[in-house]
Amino acid sequence: MMTVLTIKNVLFILVLVYASYCDVKTRIIPDKVHVMIMLLALIRIDWIPSILGLLLVPLPFLVVALVKEGAMGGGDIKFVGACSFFLGFYGGFIGSSLGIGVAILTNLLYFRYKRLDYYGKFALVPYLGVGYILFFSFILK
Repeated sequence: MMTVLTIKNVLFILVLVYASYCDVKTRIIPDKVHVMIMLLALIRIDWIPSILGLLLVPLPFLVVALVKEGAMGGGDIKFVGACSFFLGFYGGFIGSSLGIGVAILTNLLYFRYKRLDYYGKFALVPYLGVGYILFFSFILK
């Protein structure tokens, strides 16, 4: 029997997949993605960790976007904020860190394999989604 939290988490993963698809295809994350994640987060919410996640976890992403123009889009920052609101501060921080680690490792290996020196722009949301799913799968239990 599926519980409300199981349904909430499955819907969250489906939204992550949709957001990843949009980011890869168009390099734009629709605002409805952030709204859906925030609405899902309201189901059985723990307010303090969620608010801390929303306010604190996206800050490093915002700093990167302000320091290096074009390094990160506003959709990525909003995505991290919404997911951190959903997962709470701890989950948002760990999931984002895992996602960034997967992105760096994957891109380094890809460019080394292709023998390229150029590290171009890439869609970040799929990697962040993997990080959040890894958090769900291994750490949340």
